[in-house]
Amino acid sequence: MTPSIRAAPGEGGAAALARDAVVDEVLGRRPSTTTEVIVGRDGAVLHGYGAAREADAEPTPPTAELPNPHGGAVLRLPVLVAGSDQFARRLAKMARQRAKWARREDVSCYRVYDADLPDYAVTIDLFHRSELAPQRGSRGPWLQVFEYAAPKDVDPALARRRLLDVLSLAPHVLDVSPDNVFLRTRVRARGGSQYAAEAAAEGRYGPRRERREGKGASRIELPRGAHLIDEGGLTFEVNFDLRLDCGIFLDHRDTRALVREMAKQTRGSKRFLNLFAYTGSATCYAADGGCKYTTTVDMSRPSLEWARRNMARNGFVGREHEYVQSDVLSWVNEQRHSRNRWDLVFCDVPTFSNSKGMQGSWDVQRDHVELLIDVSRLLTRDGVALFSCNLRRFKPDVAALAKAGVGVEDITDRTIPEDFSRSPQVHHCYLVRRTTRP
Repeated sequence: MTPSIRAAPGEGGAAALARDAVVDEVLGRRPSTTTEVIVGRDGAVLHGYGAAREADAEPTPPTAELPNPHGGAVLRLPVLVAGSDQFARRLAKMARQRAKWARREDVSCYRVYDADLPDYAVTIDLFHRSELAPQRGSRGPWLQVFEYAAPKDVDPALARRRLLDVLSLAPHVLDVSPDNVFLRTRVRARGGSQYAAEAAAEGRYGPRRERREGKGASRIELPRGAHLIDEGGLTFEVNFDLRLDCGIFLDHRDTRALVREMAKQTRGSKRFLNLFAYTGSATCYAADGGCKYTTTVDMSRPSLEWARRNMARNGFVGREHEYVQSDVLSWVNEQRHSRNRWDLVFCDVPTFSNSKGMQGSWDVQRDHVELLIDVSRLLTRDGVALFSCNLRRFKPDVAALAKAGVGVEDITDRTIPEDFSRSPQVHHCYLVRRTTRP
């Protein structure tokens, strides 16, 4: 909880509602009164500050030295933790390296910092605005910061000071407006939370469709708060306000490129199936690779609407591209008993889910064998599926799958981008084929 009011020296009294005393350090003031209160079900403290006096000032805070992104004198910024200058130096070093790599590889959205220092356990992703479909009023670039929960043996107040320093330093190092920095905290959540968050966000931000961008066929409605970014010669919609993830998983950049290359090599009907499709970015890549017919399946209606907009914005429209709102597991099982078959399948599964609308729950380690058997039965004779999950300790049951006539090939190393090299287990990826026929 950050301070709600700040009084400058020489001004009158002020108050701030916060969970701890970190607010006093941020304001550089000692409170004249403190009152414990309850906010919802959580405890908090109301800090009261009288008219600013010299005696109320906190000792001079430590500073961090930063290179000036515009040249000139070195920047010296106040920080709450003396060790934050080490974070600033590390971030500046990684920013230079990543920027050079990104220019060489023509990548405009990438991870800059990946919990490089144990005490600063955050990830920082940088997104540049689209050059293929310029958006009126776009104020990019943007930063998305993910905080990982600190271990129980770390003082929560200290962890909060470090996080506040991260949020203060990162915009200066990366030359991003502080208004364009978005913080998310990764917490353990059971199934259904993502969709609940989407529904709440819809109500909070009003109508999903607010304005149109572009001309002619590219005149696609853009939801409030959304922005456009580029990847692999395609344009995608991102939104940093609505939910935990912004609409595209950067760690799957190379996986999506692989989908496009595999689509180019696909023969026959060129039918593509995207399961747990999220916002349909893989479907766009498959269509760009020449897949004539695509089927995009997800249980979330907002995600499917998002996928439809992504496809349309890249020129892929028509009845040959279908979007199915359904419990994926039930839908796949039903399709086994139909005549529908696909040449290429992409299946990026959640780790766990018990979302409303599902029959039972899903656990990737427990349930992947049954799903992959079902998916293999949806493949054409020469068809192949890409299966991905982000459970760090995931191990496919190769023996059980082989017994059912399903072969898996681990290609994870081929799908981890350079900017995620510090986290080689960010996801696992496998080629799945049917090895026996009835």
